[in-house]
Amino acid sequence: NMLTQLGVIATALVVAAGVATPAHAITLTSSGSTAIKNLLDVCIPEYQKEFSHSVSYGGGGSGAGRAALAAGTVDVAFSDGLYGASDAQPTAFTYIPATQFPLALMVKLDGFKGTLQLSPASVAGIYAGKITKWNDPAIVADNTVVNAKTKKKTVAKLPATDITVWYRLDKSGSTGIFTAWMKKLVPTVWLTNGETFNTVFPGTIPAGTFQAGSGSDGVANGVAGKDGSIGYAESSYGTERKLLLVSVQNNMGEYVQPTPTATAAFVNSFTAGDNGTIAIDYSAKVKGSYTIA
Repeated sequence: NMLTQLGVIATALVVAAGVATPAHAITLTSSGSTAIKNLLDVCIPEYQKEFSHSVSYGGGGSGAGRAALAAGTVDVAFSDGLYGASDAQPTAFTYIPATQFPLALMVKLDGFKGTLQLSPASVAGIYAGKITKWNDPAIVADNTVVNAKTKKKTVAKLPATDITVWYRLDKSGSTGIFTAWMKKLVPTVWLTNGETFNTVFPGTIPAGTFQAGSGSDGVANGVAGKDGSIGYAESSYGTERKLLLVSVQNNMGEYVQPTPTATAAFVNSFTAGDNGTIAIDYSAKVKGSYTIA
């Protein structure tokens, strides 16, 4: 059964690599978060070289993973968020924090050079459909640098390109992270109803401005395919497509890239909850931190 399988896998991970191969190899089935899929695509083949067990990972999004675990069709589900109060849940399970990662805002903006900076208010304004062009005064203000000594302002040159906003079509833990961040930091702009794992936007989504993609690949491919686009996904989906990764303003007023070091600085502020959960405060003031994580 599932618990026996997990016990054997856990034992194999803990015991030294020289241990004898178990008599019965196990196939562990899993699905869920696409944010972690790039990591698992590297880890699973290496794991299978070391041990006789095999692991399959179907992706499909955090919502699909949680549903599959509740239905008993997978042994393990990866999800970037917890079960909601109205979700069907397995009769017995525990949460195991598995990895940390930054959720990057990735942009394709032809004609722009340098680092693109966005404040939480500007990000929420874009996703609320209130900011529709890249040279909007709010974005220009985010990218205006004042010399501390001379007080001279250097204003970034941003094109008047229409913004195309990409979001996840499937029930997504990445959407949950992103919307929870906006709801905490800019509640007056990000006025949502319903569960954050569903694709819910304040008001009516403007036709032609918002585009949906399935999974992290779908969003990242959409951004890469259209000038003026912005989307959200685990950072490697942006770097592998050579997209701009936005420097997001943290709660110390710093504009920070989604690096491992900056993500770790924010993750260090997490606190432990019940049943293997962690609590995240998106308003935490941590120097050098990247807070969409």
